[in-house]
Amino acid sequence: MSKALRTLLFSCILLSLSVSSYAQTCKSYSFSSNRVYASCQDLPVLSAFLHYNYSSSANTLDIAYRVTGATTSNWISWAINPNGQQMAGSQALVAFQNSSGAMRVYTSSVASTSISTLSESALSFGVSNLNGSFVNGEMTIFATLTLSSGMTTVNQVWQVGPVSGNNPQSHDTSSNAANMRSVGTLNLLNGTTTSGGGTS
Repeated sequence: MSKALRTLLFSCILLSLSVSSYAQTCKSYSFSSNRVYASCQDLPVLSAFLHYNYSSSANTLDIAYRVTGATTSNWISWAINPNGQQMAGSQALVAFQNSSGAMRVYTSSVASTSISTLSESALSFGVSNLNGSFVNGEMTIFATLTLSSGMTTVNQVWQVGPVSGNNPQSHDTSSNAANMRSVGTLNLLNGTTTSGGGTS
C-alpha cells in the first residue's frame, strides 16, 4: 500500500471517528435495556448526558446519568444541590467499577470540598432503583429520586474523577478544569438549563 493511500485511509478513519463522536447526542441515544426517557440534556462538559422522566404529581425524578469515554479507573457522579451550584452540600449518586469487576453504586451527601473521598451516606431525599452499568467505555447511573413538593428547578452538579484502591479520589481542581464548570440548573418542567462556573 502506498504512503499516499495509507495517509488517505488514516484520515478517513479519523474523520469517521470525529463525526461519530460529534454526532452522539442524548436525543439520538437508545438504551439497550429498553428504558425510555422523555427528556434529556447534553451536558456541556465531561462528555456527560442526563436522561430523565419527571412526574410532578408524584414528585419523582427518574434519571440515567451517562458518561462516555469512561474507564475502570474512573468514578462518575451526578448530584442535586439544594444549597447552590457547587459541590459542597451536593446530594450525590456515585458509581465506579470496583477491582472485582462489579459496579459499585451508592449515595453520598457531600459535606465539604475538603474531603478525600466520597463516602457512602444517606441523602436528604429518597432514592430507589439505584444501579449502574459500564459497557464499551460508557458508564451510567440509574436511579429514581423522590423530591420535595414544588421542587421543579434543581441545581445539578456532575463529575468524573479517578479511582484508587476502590476509593474515589479528588477530581481535577485547577482553575481551567472542566470539573470546575460542571454545574448548572435544570428546570424539570420545561427542560431548560443553565451552566456556570461555580465552585465544583
